[in-house]
Amino acid sequence: AFSFQNNSLEIEVTGTDKYKRSLVRLYTTNYVNLELVSEGLASKFLVQESELKTFSKAEEAAIKSERGMWSHSKFFGCFSAIIDEKEEKVRITNKCEVSLIGWSVKDESRKSYTFKQETTDQFMLYSTSGESNASNIFWDAGEVWNNDRDSLYLLDNEGRIALYVSYGY
Repeated sequence: AFSFQNNSLEIEVTGTDKYKRSLVRLYTTNYVNLELVSEGLASKFLVQESELKTFSKAEEAAIKSERGMWSHSKFFGCFSAIIDEKEEKVRITNKCEVSLIGWSVKDESRKSYTFKQETTDQFMLYSTSGESNASNIFWDAGEVWNNDRDSLYLLDNEGRIALYVSYGY
């Protein structure tokens, strides 16, 4: 819960994004943006270069501690992933042999893919177009993975996190 001491809120405009939205930092007695990520009430996104490590560590700690929206799937720890951001593909290993139908993968932004078919225990997820089969799934989303930094979130069919992988932080 957030409380505002003396009802004061400081807003610092840091710039605009590619959609011309204002990017801001919010402060009360604490840095609200960071508090939201630390408490699992928001994920890191559009973070300034100077704050990348701080926000990444806060999100990772929130996920590890299951704070806020980061409840663990009963299959948390069953998966691993290697992201090849330049080739727009991810090798996912499913150590528990659970069906991924209805599960989703998302990046730090709003790009998300929901699995519609069975997969093998180790498969490739391509961001590009193609014909999917059990070992090669095509997202048909174009470019998903940023070349400098991004995160992968694998969410079960109840929206609980099963895997978190981050690079570039």
